[in-house]
Amino acid sequence: MNAGTTALIISIVGVIGTLLASIVTQRLSAVARREELKQQRLLGQDEYEREQRDKVLANKRTCYVAMISTTRRYRLELMSYLYGIKQGAVDNEAETRLQDARLAFAMSLAETQLTGTIPVLEALEPIRKGMAHGYAETKELEQGPSPESNSSFEEIRTFLLKLWDEWPTAYAAMRSDLGVED
Repeated sequence: MNAGTTALIISIVGVIGTLLASIVTQRLSAVARREELKQQRLLGQDEYEREQRDKVLANKRTCYVAMISTTRRYRLELMSYLYGIKQGAVDNEAETRLQDARLAFAMSLAETQLTGTIPVLEALEPIRKGMAHGYAETKELEQGPSPESNSSFEEIRTFLLKLWDEWPTAYAAMRSDLGVED
């Protein structure tokens, strides 16, 4: 091989290398851009999922707060109604307040049953049953003595006060569901 042929081969390799370099660079750049877009989409998806989780938690928090609040109101109205029976001072207004509180409790319970986790619902079940029992006993006491119920004012009052001892378990289940750490 003479010097002219060698120079020609080197020139051809140089030109091909230069041409291939731009093609390879474009390909590598395109691959890098696709990876970057994929990462952005993934990050966007993660952000979307995080927003959705935050919305679910906010909804649960609102639901649980309403559950606690309406249960307290219902219990207070039930206690007030019970005292009204004892004093012979039950009127339509007291009955309306009790029924409004009972309805709010039922609505809040229904929302919690659709929103809450199984541990929360299990923790609320004794409270739900207790409130229903307290209401039934109070209404029976209002009607007068019956063979089915031997509950007195004091027994119903004590039952409703002790029923509040069920709440720490429910609070713990709700806090756990919301990711609240002590």
